[in-house]
Amino acid sequence: MAINYTVQTGDTLFLIAQRYGTTVEGIVQANNLANPDVISIGQVLIIPEAGENVEGADIPQEVGSANESRSMGGLLYTLSTDRRTYGQGESVRITLTKRNISNRTIVLRYRTTQRFEFVVRRGAETVWRWSDGRSFAQATATVRLAPGESQVFRATWNQRNTRGRQVAPGNYTIEGRNVATGLANQAISTSIRIRGVEPTPTPRPTPTPTATPCPDVNILVNPSFERWPNPQSPPSGWTGSNLSRSTRSLTGNYAVEMGAASGERAVLAQRVNIEAGRLYDLIWRAAEHVRGIGAGRFVLLVEIFYYDRAGTFVGRTEPRYSQENIPNDRYQRYSISTGRVPAGARVAEVRFTFEPSGNNTNTVLIDDVELRCRF
Repeated sequence: MAINYTVQTGDTLFLIAQRYGTTVEGIVQANNLANPDVISIGQVLIIPEAGENVEGADIPQEVGSANESRSMGGLLYTLSTDRRTYGQGESVRITLTKRNISNRTIVLRYRTTQRFEFVVRRGAETVWRWSDGRSFAQATATVRLAPGESQVFRATWNQRNTRGRQVAPGNYTIEGRNVATGLANQAISTSIRIRGVEPTPTPRPTPTPTATPCPDVNILVNPSFERWPNPQSPPSGWTGSNLSRSTRSLTGNYAVEMGAASGERAVLAQRVNIEAGRLYDLIWRAAEHVRGIGAGRFVLLVEIFYYDRAGTFVGRTEPRYSQENIPNDRYQRYSISTGRVPAGARVAEVRFTFEPSGNNTNTVLIDDVELRCRF
């Protein structure tokens, strides 16, 4: 159920995990690596399947979870969520387990590195699909499941639809599929409910005022980097390092070019005031600047960190967003949702980190960054 991979020039565990649809933690555990930051060219690594439970243990379900099972072709599929009912904006954790319940070895064949699919529907409408926006290597592979052997796949849905908007309250169907040849059309499904925002009971005769509506405005300062008087320093309102002022902008006069020294780490950050319990969307536009005949070997990390009034760290948005395949010399729009901001948080730091590897010569352009309160 795993493959062997030989480390190449410019590889990192993060890039390898992205390429094969697995996790850094899974590779570290499968290879018993003491330091995940140190791998060698020519080193052979065991790459576990995407979502594979390396130690082979089943995952206990929480009380009140949605749990459905179905037997298909000698495999017992179990699809579950951590709960049946959710408030708006709460993460929905989905788990699909497939176990060989026959007395023979079952051979599964795949055309790409994708091993599973999750789809959320409301009636006949497809609301969200796990594979949307992901890329999978075109590599055929065979997985063998001995009698009693199983695989586990996990994903998290943030209640956003394909357009990045919070879905409405109501009942939703979650489908899980094994995308092996001949099995991709066989699905198992379960149902969940998303509650609406319930009004706060108010004593009579004086009602409690309703919450202040969430203002739909960009709360970042200088989001398009037009105020940039000194090209040797970060743009006004922002902090960072290894940045340059670029005229290759999407709108206006300037954009930020991350990686002025293309082989070194670059950071672009800004702190703004926020409200705990709210939902925010971070939106930005990015393009890879191809320089000459060089190669692009880098990762762009996009994170949001939360601090209280005293400046003490209280949490960050997970999972952190990484973008490996950014269009060459063409801007593309990206967005992530914070989920509910942790209690006690008063300040958010939006942080872009450019991490080059190998003999990288390219840079990343950032323009038109937005942080908007949605709920």
